[in-house]
Amino acid sequence: MGLITLNLKRVLNWNFIFMSAVAAIFGMISLMNFGDISENIVFGVDIKYFMLDGYLCLFIFFAGEISKDMLQQEKITKRIEWKLANGIKISSIVKENLLSLWIGTLILLFPLLLIISIRLPNLILLLGTYFLILSILYSAFINVLILWIRNMNWFKSIPIFATLLHILLVVLKCGIFMKTNNVWVLLLFSPVSIIVLTACGLCLMTKERIVSSYY
Repeated sequence: MGLITLNLKRVLNWNFIFMSAVAAIFGMISLMNFGDISENIVFGVDIKYFMLDGYLCLFIFFAGEISKDMLQQEKITKRIEWKLANGIKISSIVKENLLSLWIGTLILLFPLLLIISIRLPNLILLLGTYFLILSILYSAFINVLILWIRNMNWFKSIPIFATLLHILLVVLKCGIFMKTNNVWVLLLFSPVSIIVLTACGLCLMTKERIVSSYY
């Protein structure tokens, strides 16, 4: 809990507030373009799923940004090496930084989430639950990606890479849905894909790979 508090203190600054305002503005713009959102269908898919994926894009991008002051900073300053040398497991490092990144990004997006809950009260339970599940999975994936990267100059590309990966999964998901017309594809494709990618990254991760990082 102490690490979570420390990480949150690191990211709570004027840049954090600016990003939160930008996210809220994007959210308001997206909601103004629709009347009764529950009746909009695009390519045979209920538009609320597209909007949810759009909000997840915002979460992923901003999570990648604020991770600069969390796990990225620990890796750059070699604090990760100290933890590994003292017997802390890689999975434990991911878990403790996962909560920090997840909670920090949710705080950043709180104005946006509040607007959505007011605008779409009938859908907030379904969308909110799905959003929380996928956001915590992407938080884990981003932390594993940070540990996996050797050339730390690539850290700056994490927000773009993770966002593009999400967009690719959305395209694949919609393509499969249009072929099968199975709603479970919309619900399960993205979370299962991220779980598999994260699990593979953890299984292939070694302490030697982490400590061999360089600039």
